[in-house]
Amino acid sequence: MALTATLAVMVAGCATASARAGAASTFPAVFAASFSYTSPTADHGDLGERIALLSARTGDLLRWLTPRQDGTFDTVLSVRDGWVYFLRGGANVSIWRVPVAGGRTRLVRPGAAGCALCPDAGYALSPDGRAVAYVISADHGDVLELVARNLATGQQNTIIMATKPSPGANNWPPGLSGLSWAPDDVHLAVQFYPTAAINSVLVFDAFTARTLSDGRAAPSSCRVTNKPVCEEFDPAYLASGALTYVTQRISATGTASASLVKWQSGRLTTLLSFPAAPSAFYDMTPQGQAIWADAPANPDKSWTIWRWSGGTPVKITALPPPGYGLGGIAW
Repeated sequence: MALTATLAVMVAGCATASARAGAASTFPAVFAASFSYTSPTADHGDLGERIALLSARTGDLLRWLTPRQDGTFDTVLSVRDGWVYFLRGGANVSIWRVPVAGGRTRLVRPGAAGCALCPDAGYALSPDGRAVAYVISADHGDVLELVARNLATGQQNTIIMATKPSPGANNWPPGLSGLSWAPDDVHLAVQFYPTAAINSVLVFDAFTARTLSDGRAAPSSCRVTNKPVCEEFDPAYLASGALTYVTQRISATGTASASLVKWQSGRLTTLLSFPAAPSAFYDMTPQGQAIWADAPANPDKSWTIWRWSGGTPVKITALPPPGYGLGGIAW
């Protein structure tokens, strides 16, 4: 569901959780991760990215799901109904899926002209499997669009998220990721960032919204009196219909903190609080189980993987194979 977020290295005793948090007490047995391969010689840089399946208990590598190919980047999106969905990037960007058990990859949506301009392009399948949402770049890369399509009826709606030049944006295209369908198969949440320092979660009626302005902003947990910088990341819907996302706050004094929050029926609830840290990878299931990863300070050390379903987070580690770094996570 969600690809990247600003999260935290969480040490014992630093996390607090709401009572019971409405989450399940068991974890998925496995998760999928993208491993980026870097050439041993600095002049060659990143050569490709492939997807692996790992144990959610130990972090051990269970199997490779896609091969490594120079110039091909397979970025994991989500795990659903026995399939791992991923972006395959190269000359353009297309959507693929591969069985969790391993096997032949299958094309879901071919790349479109200009889609290589969408570095954070996303794809999401609705809970009942009848609708999809994805990001495209139109008009020779001058328009960023969010498309929702009902696979049963053929109904399709396009939401214009930005046009070039985009007012207030210092980069093109703006970032759009974390596509997540509500259980009603109508509402769609996204993470939108027109600049590197502005991240917000927006909710759209997927089949009636026309432009960015039709989106409803998820509430912030920042206190106005403190004049903080507040950003929102990685929206994900629970089976109950609640929207969850991560908020990061930076106070006027520079102190950073972050929380996992739940928004439902106009009420914002904090599920988990932790100190903020550099970027990591994060995902959440409809049952309320969260998983995230933190990069090691030393590239030769293990990544730290955290999993949580209420109470105290559980820590595991996953060491990428030699020459690889972790590039994404989902379960």
